[in-house]
Formats: sequence, C-alpha cells, structure tokens
Amino acid sequence: MPGFDEMTPRGLGKTLKRPRISGSRTVITALLAATSLLSACSGIKTYETSVAKNLQVRTATDAGSWFSSIRTAVDIHRVGKGCATDYEGTVQLNEPTTNIGLPPDRWTHLVFVFASFSFLANKSGTTTYETLLKPRPNYRYHAEVSYRNDMYHVAIREFPPNQSIGRELDSIPLSSCRERSAQK
Repeated sequence: MPGFDEMTPRGLGKTLKRPRISGSRTVITALLAATSLLSACSGIKTYETSVAKNLQVRTATDAGSWFSSIRTAVDIHRVGKGCATDYEGTVQLNEPTTNIGLPPDRWTHLVFVFASFSFLANKSGTTTYETLLKPRPNYRYHAEVSYRNDMYHVAIREFPPNQSIGRELDSIPLSSCRERSAQK
C-alpha cells in the first residue's frame, strides 16, 4: 500500500503496517506554526499617530545574495522626564518610501533596526542605529536608510518650512540625554 512501510518485528510471524511520516512536510508545518505563534506574542506593535506626517524615510536595502534577506524597521520611543523611554511602536520599512508622523516639540528616540539572515550560512544578525530627534513645528525631516554589502547607513536631514535646502542632523545618543539630566 503506498505511503506505508512494512515491518516484521522479531518473533512475530505477521507483518505490521505503520504510516510513513513525511519529514519535510512535518518540519515546514512546525516552522509555520512556530512563526505564527511567535509573531502573535512578540510584543511588537505598529506605531500609530494622529499628527501630520513630518518624517519621510527612504529605504534601500540589498542583502547581497538570493540566499540572504534583510528586514528594516524603526522603533519609536517617547522620551520623558529623566530620559525614560516609553515604546510607542514599530514601523516596518518594507516600501522604498514610508511617511511617519512624529509629535513636534517632544524628544523621540528612533531606533533603526537592520535584521539580516543568510539561508546557506544559517546565520543571522541584528544591527541598530539610534538617535534622538525633537521635530520642530512645520519642519520636514527626511531619513535615508540603506543596507548594502553588510554595511548600514542612516542620515537624517531637517528642512525648514517652504524650503528645499536642509541641513544634515548629527546623531544624538540617548546617553547624552541622561548625562544632561544627571548634571541638573
């Protein structure tokens, strides 16, 4: 009978039939179930805001091989008193251009996350780029985010109202906020 292996145990004169387990199908099903469970319980929430979209993120990634992948996202944290951060959500940077609304006149901690995976080498890694940003009212911000040849780059520019020429902003680490708070 197809799909069954015959087996004759020692000491028994009759043949027992046992279903054959399809290894690859079982593994794929288990992986899909685990992925669904982990994504449901991961704690990642989508960042939502009601303020005007003032940050445009342009994303360009190249994993370098058909057997590798790269995923890019930005985690957004509110910065409160004493530089305490409160996670507000994540924006997946799956499209070439993504528009995000950040509240003006408030410090926001942006964490750009680059997650890479190589199927053949069976290796994965995560790299982050962090900065503080305090958007000014009516200003626009553009972030260029790229990952190529195992190197990432993030550059954020600030544009005054009704102007096409802006200035590149330096990265401000969260530790500088904590240092200033400790000095007060």
